[in-house]
Amino acid sequence: MARVLVSSGQLPKRRAGVHEGYLDALSRLGSYGIMLPGQVGDLPDLEMKTIVKDLISSVDALMLTGGGDVDPAMYGETVSSEKVYGIEANRDRVERALLEEAFRQERKVLAICRGIQVVNVFFGGTLIQDLETVGKSNHSLTDQEYEYSHSITVSPDSELARLLPGITQANSLHHQAVDKVGVGLVVTATSEDGVVEAVERSGLLAVQWHPERLIDFDPIQLNLFRWLVG
Repeated sequence: MARVLVSSGQLPKRRAGVHEGYLDALSRLGSYGIMLPGQVGDLPDLEMKTIVKDLISSVDALMLTGGGDVDPAMYGETVSSEKVYGIEANRDRVERALLEEAFRQERKVLAICRGIQVVNVFFGGTLIQDLETVGKSNHSLTDQEYEYSHSITVSPDSELARLLPGITQANSLHHQAVDKVGVGLVVTATSEDGVVEAVERSGLLAVQWHPERLIDFDPIQLNLFRWLVG
């Protein structure tokens, strides 16, 4: 039974949590998630890093989940769009520490939606702050969150292609995306309009779509979580 540390964010009305699909996917594989709220990022640096180190030592893998936008200050920019929302500086801070410790301890990392953006910034990349502003629409399709909504192209020699053979579509619930790709990351899937849909490196798989909401619509998406706990 694998134990996965699952990052969580702030919800409306003073609540913290994640979509149940993340935990359901792990449960179906005989594993379970341990949620870590972003508020840990409010602690002094040494205390936060000690907690993160101990937590990563006690689990088998790390999952970064969806949520609000990464603070543009994390990649050297200021807010340039009124559509930027949900910035949680504490969550940005603790997820950066989680990634650093997970890679140091050689834990697998699955990063989803906001997660791929956090990963890209961690490796020195930048983000498109609003896709519609740069002429790329149809990426925030909330009425189709539990089904495929647009096409993607997956690199044939990638880990993603091995896990999701023949996959050509994804769902889409984001208004930001990878811009400049972080150092050492390999782009392994793109949408038809060129938006980065997945990146990889050793021990890391990051996707822009939401596989946790597709596991009933297309069970092959469970393979991403199977890779994490396998």
